Amino acid sequence: MHTASVVRRLTPIAVLLLCGSAPVGHAADPNAPFRDCPDCPEMQRVPAGTFVMGTPTADARAAETRAEAQAVIVRLPKAFALGRLEVTRREYRAFVTDAGYDVHGPCITWDEALGRFNADRGRGPDNPGRPREIRDDQPVACVSWTDAKAYVQWLAHRTGKPYRLPSEAEWEYAARAGSATRWPWGDSSTDACDFANLYDLSARESYSFGWEPVHCRDGYPDVAPAGALRANAFGLHDMIGNVSEWVEDCYTDSYVGRPRDGRAWVWAGGCTRRVQRGGHWATPPERARSAFREAADVATRADSLGFRVALDLDGKGEIR
Repeated sequence: MHTASVVRRLTPIAVLLLCGSAPVGHAADPNAPFRDCPDCPEMQRVPAGTFVMGTPTADARAAETRAEAQAVIVRLPKAFALGRLEVTRREYRAFVTDAGYDVHGPCITWDEALGRFNADRGRGPDNPGRPREIRDDQPVACVSWTDAKAYVQWLAHRTGKPYRLPSEAEWEYAARAGSATRWPWGDSSTDACDFANLYDLSARESYSFGWEPVHCRDGYPDVAPAGALRANAFGLHDMIGNVSEWVEDCYTDSYVGRPRDGRAWVWAGGCTRRVQRGGHWATPPERARSAFREAADVATRADSLGFRVALDLDGKGEIR
């Protein structure tokens, strides 16, 4: 019997026991983090609002920033929920075990012998090339966009709630958390290490990638436990850094014509390239700004690439 069917037949007290403290959190404070099951991601309510998506001063000649330079005003008319953390290895394993899902390689990882990033067919979410010390509370990586979509579909089926990947606009709005600066914490990259696990001096001691690090230390040479650093103003951790995050949108190098209400930009027939956001532990700070965007094929897996989940709330922005 499916979880959603079971929950509908339980008394309110039994529902509280099954879903942990989530309903208590809802009753006490609608903005408190909540979970819909013990091994579901912890969710954080994100308020409705309006923001400027992109960077008007970005260099429009660069392919990766052409859309970013075409800044648009986006209005998100309703509150929604976003994972407080990136989906962890423990949470993803619950899906793999329950669904019998196969997520083995190839996965792009840093090959120390070759001195470059290389696709390794022996790697997967439970044995990525990085981090060197694997823990269940680290964000899952070596997952493709297709893998991430399979997870959110499983989560929606299991809980009976409309879980999905965030749109690109929702992601940037949530990452900015009310800021209009280059990064959520301000315009100085040297303040990054309180909030973001990027390629910093701690990482450079273990990995020499050939690009300039951010000149601070977060204490993590590669992937950090999810939520190890400070949250942004919306209560979200690791929006910048740790692992890059898949979003729902098809990739285009222009913002002209994109939805202005926060919906994902997709089209009939689908697409083979999807957007990634936020940068990761090996990223220099310039490639981890709030508005910076990259893309990859939907089948791409890398040990620096993961995701977080979004959840629609009701028409008033309340928890369903």
